[in-house]
Amino acid sequence: MKQVKFLVFADLHHYPGVFYTDARNKLAEIMKRAENEKVDFAVSLGDFNHSCGTFTEIFEDIKKYSIPLYHVMGNHDTDGAPLKEVLKAYNMPHEYYYFDVNGFRFIVLDTNYYGYSGGQVHFQYRNYFDFPKTREHMPQKEMDFLKDAIATAPGQCVLFSHASLERHHSGGGGTFNQPQIREIIKEANANGRKVIMSCNGHHHRDFLRILDNVAYFDVNSASFDWLNQPHDHFPKELCDAYDLADHQAIWTKPLSAVVTLTDDGTIDIKGSKSEYLYGVTREMSPNVICDGAGRPCTAEILSASFKLL
Repeated sequence: MKQVKFLVFADLHHYPGVFYTDARNKLAEIMKRAENEKVDFAVSLGDFNHSCGTFTEIFEDIKKYSIPLYHVMGNHDTDGAPLKEVLKAYNMPHEYYYFDVNGFRFIVLDTNYYGYSGGQVHFQYRNYFDFPKTREHMPQKEMDFLKDAIATAPGQCVLFSHASLERHHSGGGGTFNQPQIREIIKEANANGRKVIMSCNGHHHRDFLRILDNVAYFDVNSASFDWLNQPHDHFPKELCDAYDLADHQAIWTKPLSAVVTLTDDGTIDIKGSKSEYLYGVTREMSPNVICDGAGRPCTAEILSASFKLL
């Protein structure tokens, strides 16, 4: 049987002076776990760095690690730099691409477009905030790429995206044209197990759902939960040093998951847990407990082991 093992994390949010994430140390711990677990590769599911042209030190850190690190484009990755510059900094061949390991195909998708005037525009310099109803869009040419990548795969496929392919866009904040994408997956699996898993970040939530014999894994943030309404529970010196610290519920340890896939349909996930910085939880803030998909904030990533049909 063929097997592959990888580490996945999401939403590190390296943004010195704005978010308190201790991102460089968290990344070091994540990659140390990858090395200790002897994974084949690691994946960041987006929102890795808010300005790759300004905060370049974390890219020097990456060079120290022996485990390959692949990137998925997140909505915030192009907040402070153009797409072309981000692709170069992240060593990405394209905003969507695939790679094969041990007979499995891993398809990296880009959900960072918004619909405008009959077409799609890529996120850049926070332009997407003006288009909340059509953001997290996947263009037709990318869906065509997805079909072809699945059809030509040497074996089973795993999808990586920033926004969820399982959540509904309305309320849940998932990919805008999720129904069409899900139909591509269902058609691919009509004659056997082809797409077995889809992993996403973006939502800062921990959730797993088996839908149409595909494991949809909503991977929690490595760093924190975002709070729309600020709180006043952190020390003044922390809030003075980080502009948006009062909008965060922060993990003290980085969250990641190690996923092992076997081509008989077995999926094993080893998650992780953390405490909250200064014990400050979402429940202590003036924010609703669950997000638009009804999922609560937790400082953990689940563990699970199961076999697809």
